[in-house]
Amino acid sequence: MRQWADKGTLRRQLRALHGGDAARRAESEAICRHILASGWYRRARVIGGYIPLKWEADVTPVLRQALADGKTLALPLCDAPPCMTLRRVDSLEALIPGAYGIPEPPRDAPVIPPDEAELLLVPLEGVDGLGFRLGKGGGYYDRLLADCSALTLGCALSWQKVDRLPADPWDRPLRACADAQGIHEFNRL
Repeated sequence: MRQWADKGTLRRQLRALHGGDAARRAESEAICRHILASGWYRRARVIGGYIPLKWEADVTPVLRQALADGKTLALPLCDAPPCMTLRRVDSLEALIPGAYGIPEPPRDAPVIPPDEAELLLVPLEGVDGLGFRLGKGGGYYDRLLADCSALTLGCALSWQKVDRLPADPWDRPLRACADAQGIHEFNRL
């Protein structure tokens, strides 16, 4: 595991470590298996997720299974930057190109308050051993997580793990992280 101080440099260096499409696919499949087998997934009636970028863990199979299982699925919609809301999604095919080219729910999709989500899958650029995540730098998830009581589950590929991330006062640690080896809860000191 690695440690850096500057967030911008760290983002670039972590992306440069990307293990390639085959590694991402294999690790993402394992991550999805662990999530779907977890009690957290089984108990959750409302699940928040994300549409992955090419260097993030692909949790699309979990999103599709949540819909098939009759769970309420909420995905992010970037509102007035840098704010984001969770919106109900009944079909991934209904997503439209949104901010930064990431598919999003339509603007008329019902809002799901963050505190109604029971499990929130969180994308990341990096994660450390205390559960602090490195995002893309826009603060969207920082604001969303500040109002969220859901079990926050980061989804990390092997090259996204670091010993320690620089943390700002507004950073909220994740409750757990799913990787190819399993789901790991973070110790709270």
